[in-house]
Order: sequence, then structure tokens, then C-alpha cells
Amino acid sequence: MISMYMFQKVRDLNSQGISNRKIAEQLGIDRKTVADYLKLNAPPKYPPRVRESRADPFNQFDGLAASLLAAVPNLTAAEIFVAAKEHGYVGSERTVERRIAACKAERPKERFFDQEYEPGEQAQFDFKESVRLPFTDGVRVVNLHFGTLPFSDFFWIKGYGIKTFEAFMDGIHSFFERAGGMTEKIRFDNLSPCVRKVLKGNERLYTAAFERATAYYGFGLLPCAPGKGSDKGDVEREIRTQAHRILNAVKITGKVFRDFDDLNAWLGDHCIKYQLAKTAPLFAEEQLKLKRLPPRDEDILCKVETTLASPYGTVRIAKTTYSVPDGAIGASCRVVAGPYHVKIYRIGGKGELVATHVRGSEGESSIPLEHVLPSLIRKPRAMVRWSHRAILFPTPVFTRFYERLKQLAADGAEREYLRAINLVQYTTLAEIGAGMELVLESGGCNLFEHLKDLILSGGHHPQAAAPPVAALSQIPLKPELSMYDCLIPQLLETGT
Repeated sequence: MISMYMFQKVRDLNSQGISNRKIAEQLGIDRKTVADYLKLNAPPKYPPRVRESRADPFNQFDGLAASLLAAVPNLTAAEIFVAAKEHGYVGSERTVERRIAACKAERPKERFFDQEYEPGEQAQFDFKESVRLPFTDGVRVVNLHFGTLPFSDFFWIKGYGIKTFEAFMDGIHSFFERAGGMTEKIRFDNLSPCVRKVLKGNERLYTAAFERATAYYGFGLLPCAPGKGSDKGDVEREIRTQAHRILNAVKITGKVFRDFDDLNAWLGDHCIKYQLAKTAPLFAEEQLKLKRLPPRDEDILCKVETTLASPYGTVRIAKTTYSVPDGAIGASCRVVAGPYHVKIYRIGGKGELVATHVRGSEGESSIPLEHVLPSLIRKPRAMVRWSHRAILFPTPVFTRFYERLKQLAADGAEREYLRAINLVQYTTLAEIGAGMELVLESGGCNLFEHLKDLILSGGHHPQAAAPPVAALSQIPLKPELSMYDCLIPQLLETGT
């Protein structure tokens, strides 16, 4: 069959006296077709062809797909394709994708229902996990704690490094501090540090720490059913909306956070900026119904343990190791693990704070140089096989400096290297690293003396005590100060 255009073209060329053979060659059709069409006034009509379509190879797996989707509604076509292959399916994944897409399109749309709440009735809490945000020391994974009052739509957000019971409870307390009081009940997900086991209905077995907290605050508990985000739809909506806005704002402004204090101050400004206009009068009404919030109590909000500092100068809490100064080795300590820091107090006497660490994740160790340098300098060979020796080499230049010392004098390399690190009481590790670069480039042999001269000639003095954390990180190493006597100008002049 040819088109009406080709039929008319054959007749036009024929009227110009062109032979059938030439017409056939020019139009790319058979000469017999040209002859047949010149006998007619219109192209002939042919009945449509009846073509048997190939059987759909997925037909016999419809039942399998339906049963899988009934059990797991959000199952993807790729997962169904893999399951079908295991049952003998030999067709393409694209066929499965088309069938599953058509199947899901036939489902009835989900209906949402507006919920009504009484003022002060409940607050809803949840985490937005693993949000990547820029900090001055690199990108960090942050867990954002969201809280909302469903009646007034008031919300507040706070960021944490790790998602723990302490972070969850600190987020709740901080939210109620901002709100100006507590609600009658809280609705929350089945966070493992709070819920030991999910039972039938709203029944739960809670952890001992969470039971102490709920008894202290006195609010009722509304745990969500597993997998039912609709139980806390208000906070889920805020998480979707505000997490998107937070990431966009960070990208647009190029914001880089110094630390979690800086992040939480920025999040607070963000929350104030995006509170809805209708929130203010409803929030004022709701605040009149809120209960008094008890004061912060670290025994409730933190993980607290009493332990002896080991001979290795460490304590363990929450499966994480933290060091203490030499003077606290063997002492009985009270260890308080909060959402951001771990504080270690000596029990007895004045109960002074002996160390503060940034809270680490399970399995990590926090051992600042100032805690171990005094002992290492007395026993320098201990660093060779020390399990935490990596902290002695914060950047590659430190490793190169140590390797060069071993080339010059293998027996005394550890002692000289630790003396070099000990200069941290006069300056920073970054400046020591820069000094090491210069010393290595000079190609000299007396590396430590050259480095010491660079550091002390710059007018550096022992670090003064600052805030508590900084003071701990700059413990003076008095037993080793005599090694620098040769640099005192008066002694050099007198030769004494």
C-alpha cells in the first residue's frame, strides 16, 4: 500500500510523459505497482492486517507481584524483578517497571485528614537523621531534633552529632524551655535508647533511663505505631519542609558552621524566621495551658557512671574511651556523658573537674596529647607500639619529621620527637607542623634544636589558662622545662 501522496505523484509523472520504468526508479517502487495505480482513480483500500502479539512474559508472575506489594507497598520494580527472576522470569526489567507502574497507578489515592488538638495537649518529637552540613573542619553528619506543638504549629530545631538518649532528652528539654512550659503528653518514635521492646498497641517496654526521665518530667507518653508516620504527621511535615529549607539556605548563603553552638544559634534564627503568622496568637493561647518545666538535672538528662580511671589513664562510658590526666590515674571518677561533651570529675575532696571531651561515637577514643605527653616523655619507647600512637602524627609532616629523626639517630628518635611535640605548651600543633616543614627543608641534622629555636624565637610563651576545656588542653609539663634552659639569653652570656 502506498500513500495518497505517492499515488498522486505517480499520476503526475505519467502525465509528463515519463515511462513507468523511470517513475518506478524515481519513486523507489515496483513497475507493476505503477501500472496498477495508473489504471485506478484512487488508491485501493486494504483490510488491516491481523497480527498476533507476543505473549507477555510477566503474565504468570502477576500473582507474585501482587502478593509482594501487599506485604511491602513501597517495594520497587527492581526488587520485584529480582524476586521474579528467582522464580523463573526471563523477561526484561523494563517490562516489570511498566507493569508495576501501571499497577501502582490504579491504586486509590491516599486521603489525608486534618487533625484537631487542644492547646497544651501534646508535643511531637522526631529526628531528621544524617544531614550533611559544612563546618570549618569539614562536612559533618548532623542529626536534627525537631519538636512541634500541633495546636499552634510552633516548632523548634536543634542539631546533634550523634543520635542518643541524651540528645533526644536534651532536645525535648530545650524545646520546652523555648516554648515556656510542657505539654500534657509527648508523641515520639520508637527510638532504641528509649524503647526496649514494642508490645501490642501502645504498650512498650522502656529503658531505665527513659523511665526515670518520664517520672521526673511527669508527661504522658504517646508512642507511635511502627512504620506509621501519620501518628506524628505534624512533626513529619515540619521535618520535610524545614530540612529542605535549611539545606537550601546553607547553599545560598554559603554558611559554614564553627561548632554546634554556632549551628544551633543559626537554627534558632531559622525557626524564628519561618514561624507562620498565625502561630503567634495560637502560641500565646497555648502557653497559658503549658505546665511548669522542671529544672535541668544532669542525672536525668545525661548518662552518669562512677568508675576508676584505669592504669592506662582512661575511663569508658557508652562504649567509648576517654582519657584523664596523669594525676587522676587510679582515682574514682564520676563520668557524665551529655549530648555534646563528656565531663570527668574526681570523686572526693573538692570533686574537681579533671577532663572534658567532645562526645564521641561508640567505639571511638578521645585522648588529647596533653594527657599522655608527660608519661610518654618519661618513657619515650612506649610510643613505638602504643595503640593510640596515631594522635602523635596529626599531619604527614609530623611523620616525615619522625622518620628523619630515625635516620639521624635511631636510638633517640622517639625522645627527640616527643620533645618536639612537647613544644605544644608554647604554641599550636599547626605552628609546630609549619616549623617542621622549614626544618626539614633546611636539610640540617640537629632537628629538634632548630625547631625549638624557631618556636621560641617567635616570642611564644607557655599557653595561659583559658576556659575550662582550653585549660585542660594545655597542662604545663614542668618536669621537662629544664631542657630549654640553654635558650635563655642570660645563661648563654654567663656560660652557666
